[in-house]
Parts: sequence; C-alpha cells; structure tokens
Amino acid sequence: MLNCSNNTRRSASVFSMLCLLCLFPPGTAQAISLGQIDNFEDGTLQDWRMGFSATTADHMTNIADGGPAGTGDNYLQVAPISTELFGGNRLTFFNTQQWQGNYTAAGITAIAMDVQNFSSSEVLNLRLGINGGYVDPNTGTSYIGGTFTTSSISLDSGSGWTRVVFSLLPGDLIASDVGRSSNTPGNNVQATLANVLELRLLNSATADWNGLPVTATLGVDNIQAVPLPPALALFASGLVVLLPGWRKKYSVIIDS
Repeated sequence: MLNCSNNTRRSASVFSMLCLLCLFPPGTAQAISLGQIDNFEDGTLQDWRMGFSATTADHMTNIADGGPAGTGDNYLQVAPISTELFGGNRLTFFNTQQWQGNYTAAGITAIAMDVQNFSSSEVLNLRLGINGGYVDPNTGTSYIGGTFTTSSISLDSGSGWTRVVFSLLPGDLIASDVGRSSNTPGNNVQATLANVLELRLLNSATADWNGLPVTATLGVDNIQAVPLPPALALFASGLVVLLPGWRKKYSVIIDS
C-alpha cells in the first residue's frame, strides 16, 4: 500500500491548485458547450439572478406549470425590479455561472429561448447582452472586450409563448452604453466572444446595458446555446419567419 507523508500530500495539493490556476486563470471564463440548455425542470432559478439574493428571490420565480410544453412544464417568471440607481422598474437579469466560456471555440453563434410577455398592454423590447474579454495586463483589472448587446426583439403584450433567437455573430452585436455600471463599454467583440463572463437578458429599445423602465412580467424557458442556421444569416434584421418542423413562431434577430 502506498504511504504518503504529510509533506508529500501538501506538495501534491499545491501542485493540483497550480494546475487549476493554469487551466482557469483569473478573469478567464469556464467552458460552455453547444446545445446546453436551461429548462428549469429542476425547480430552481439555475443561477439566473437580479443582483442581491433577496432581490432575486422577490422578483424571480420557478413556476412549476404552464411552460411552452403546457401542463407540468416548468419555466422562469421574472418581474421587474424597482431601482433608485437607474430610475424606474428594470426587467434585467443575468447569469455568471454556466453561461461563461469561449463561445467562438464552442461554435455558439446564437442563443435561442422561449419567452412570453404577460402584460396586457405593454410591449417588450428584448435584448441579449454579453460581457467579457481578458484582463488588461497594464492594470490587472479592466476587461478588454466589454459589453455588447444584440438587436432588440419586439414582444407584443399577451404574446403567448414565442420562440426567439438572438444572433451572436460579431457583425450583429452592438457596443452598449453601460451607464452607471462599472463595466467597460464594448471595444473588442472578438475578445468578448472568446471569453464571455456574463450573459444577460434585458428590456430596451436602444443598446443599453441596464435596460429601460417597464412594468411587464416576463416568462422564459429553454435557454439554449445553438449554431445560427446558415440560411437565416441571409435575412435582414428583425424578420419573423416560420421554420419547417417548428410549432412556435421563430423571431430571428440578424443585423443586416
């Protein structure tokens, strides 16, 4: 039987930690995979949040029934949060866990999801945002890459469940205004896509990182990393098309 001394064990532990640091250095996102999906069937929020834990708990709920598949299909319900910092209610939430990674290497060129606008009178303008890049060697803190958003998808009041696709092709992403946020405005889209540190969904008619005031409640399900079908890349921005084999309306955002 192998007998290891305490010093040997400590050396092995230090070596293991150094190996992990080499694999995942500070400021570097973890791996993401093509096809991964958040379907909320485990009854949790799957690490989506709106800032502080208490805020998240008050405004985000896993609903056990009534998703796109109907009876027994869980989905995420998000209510806008009132914030004095940015003024008014904001329907902005994000994930800094399983959606981190190198989207370019993984072949992820779009994020698809099912969404529903529960408002009876208010239209939503949904955008997907990404933040990332790499640590500036001159300062050790600033991210070179910064924040970008997609074009917006207009979701009518009382929309019912609608399948939407946000293009993450470099030419379709817009450098966003971070406002009072401590993040860096978009300056290198390739660097951001190669090391995404945050994925967020927000309501804004303009390329804003924090979102604009709204009172509508949103339902979200089946958030999935997908490759953008090549044929769809030929369409202009904002077209709504029907794809063979899909029962739901597919809204496609492609910048022309």
